[in-house]
Amino acid sequence: MIIERATGRALAEEIAGRISRPFGLTGTYLPHGSDPTIHGPHSRHYTKLFQTDPGAPVHDATELDSSMFWAAGGMISTAGDLNRFFRALLGGRILPPDQQRDMFTTVPTRDWIPNAAYGLGVSSVRLPCGETVWGMGGALFGSWSYAYGARDGERMVTTNVNGDWSNGDWDDPIGIFTDLLQAKFCRRS
Repeated sequence: MIIERATGRALAEEIAGRISRPFGLTGTYLPHGSDPTIHGPHSRHYTKLFQTDPGAPVHDATELDSSMFWAAGGMISTAGDLNRFFRALLGGRILPPDQQRDMFTTVPTRDWIPNAAYGLGVSSVRLPCGETVWGMGGALFGSWSYAYGARDGERMVTTNVNGDWSNGDWDDPIGIFTDLLQAKFCRRS
């Protein structure tokens, strides 16, 4: 709402004009109104609506009116676009140096991703091997997306899990992504 008041334009227009178009993010947009469709190729999204019972019914949440989440999670993007965006953001091509410094100033988190700290729009995660990665993730019914990488944005891992539960060794999709980060950044030479 601050962006809309300051610019006199819709948030979706500002995102498109300042971020999506200039950085070639053709699959990234904020839907207008209550349009539930995802434009372009995409996976299906599945949810158990937070039911932990292994036999809980699975619902297809692909076409979901995300207008209730708006700026707090209603964005749609592709893994490739998220990768390009975070390469540019972490690599210093979006914000001026003083704002970049502020973005990387973090405070520890609780009850979230283990060993994480949160800054202005990004978080850091210290992996068991001692490597720290930077980025952000987000979730909506049936879709968990994460993009993390080196602080300079040169090495990135971006993925989407198209369900909001997990089985086996993970409590939720965050565990799956943490294992992917460790595989990429904690390899032994």
